[in-house]
Amino acid sequence: MKKLILASCLCAATSSILFATTSSAVFAADNLYKDLKPVVSGQHLNEVPAQPFAASGVVKRPYFDYFNWQNFIALMWPSKVDSHGVPYLPHDKNVFGKYSSDLQPVWLGWKSAFDLFPQNGTKPIAWEKNNGTAVCRNIKPGDKRAVLISGSQFTSVADELDQAFGGPLPDQTGIFTRYEVRMNKVEYDYVRNNGYYNKSNWPSDGVNFPAGNGKDVTGVIEVKAAWRDLRKVDPKFHHRFFTLDNVLVSIPETCSDKPNSMIVCDCEATKVGLVGFHIAQKTPDFPQWVWSTFEQVDNLGEDPSTPKDMQPSYYDPELYKKYPNVLRANPAAHPGSNRVPDSGDFNPEPINVVRLSQIPDTPKPATGETDYSTTGMNKMYREMLKGTVWEHYQLIGSQWPQLPSISAKTPTDNDFGCEDGTEVQAGGMPFPQCQLANITMETYHQYDSCMNCHQGAQRAGADFSWILAARAFQATPKVAPLTVPKENKK
Repeated sequence: MKKLILASCLCAATSSILFATTSSAVFAADNLYKDLKPVVSGQHLNEVPAQPFAASGVVKRPYFDYFNWQNFIALMWPSKVDSHGVPYLPHDKNVFGKYSSDLQPVWLGWKSAFDLFPQNGTKPIAWEKNNGTAVCRNIKPGDKRAVLISGSQFTSVADELDQAFGGPLPDQTGIFTRYEVRMNKVEYDYVRNNGYYNKSNWPSDGVNFPAGNGKDVTGVIEVKAAWRDLRKVDPKFHHRFFTLDNVLVSIPETCSDKPNSMIVCDCEATKVGLVGFHIAQKTPDFPQWVWSTFEQVDNLGEDPSTPKDMQPSYYDPELYKKYPNVLRANPAAHPGSNRVPDSGDFNPEPINVVRLSQIPDTPKPATGETDYSTTGMNKMYREMLKGTVWEHYQLIGSQWPQLPSISAKTPTDNDFGCEDGTEVQAGGMPFPQCQLANITMETYHQYDSCMNCHQGAQRAGADFSWILAARAFQATPKVAPLTVPKENKK
């Protein structure tokens, strides 16, 4: 594929800052980024801090990393379970990271795609209403335990197991990773109130989600989580994950998927740990959304803090030594083969995963200056969050449109860029163009990127939202009965 060339110069607007002429800029970071001060706050940011107008993507990156880290903290802020995502004491940093049966992260109070898109196109429940557990046939309705199961007739239950455009991901214990997608009240109410849960109600030019006002009104936000089943993981390591106890997960062999009916399965309770997290937010300045992805630091054993006796979630160095050519050919494969598992294999072998693109370590600071690269900001935030479970999480990267004034509309041809080696077609000229991937959610497509993938939903008229594009109800066209002319009847 084509290599990305990162510009490293500024125009006169910021000419007082010294830059190297290579792709790794070295400059007086403390002057440029002096206002990017990490804080523990439950206050969500509704717009990215102002950046130097003519700066390169590399130089602007810290502003977006800051925005995404602050919003990660806000999303993980404790919230009363029955409040549906309202932060609890958002200005008291002492409550952060403390959860109980009555306090959970803000985003876990949000609605899922299952909540928003009933099976028959009828109006979904109001935001304040609690959904039951009807998708679990062996669990009584009204059970308040979290449920990890797909419930849309437009996808199979494998959607809970399979990655976007890829297969499932078994960890090193041989248990599949689970996924879920949620959205904030702004998006839920917008779709519900306008009837966009039914494609017959979509505007002719597509849905255009609200972006907020950048101040006190938030735009739409979607999050996607990857959960690792911890039942085979030594309990002494569980504290390194944000965990949920007694989560209901589907037993795939038990699921029924009848036409025009809801998928139902038998479910079982287990303990899961958060291993991956996507955030996508639409803002006034960035109508093509701002994107970020986070991971738990023990996924691949790359982090110095990973205990020496802890098996990384998705990587076994001994298997890599034994089968190095397999991973060179396929960044995620069964040991001894290059076969990607499928969701019909319910006793999978562990696969080994490698990261194809490293977490950015640019822009480079001058000697003695603060490091505001992605890796540098990860150190800042993890140190600030020490003593909470979130010290074991890191930002993998941010993406945003460099030219947001360009229409978000993208060409309708089939050229998606990145993996086929061509330029990205997504509106707004994304930075970086490619190679922004979470190893728990884009394991098999690490040359791709958030915006490049989600432009497919934009082309479908769903404003970069795959939830809306894939889950909105579309009635099956009625076919007129075949009539036989009288003269042909016997």
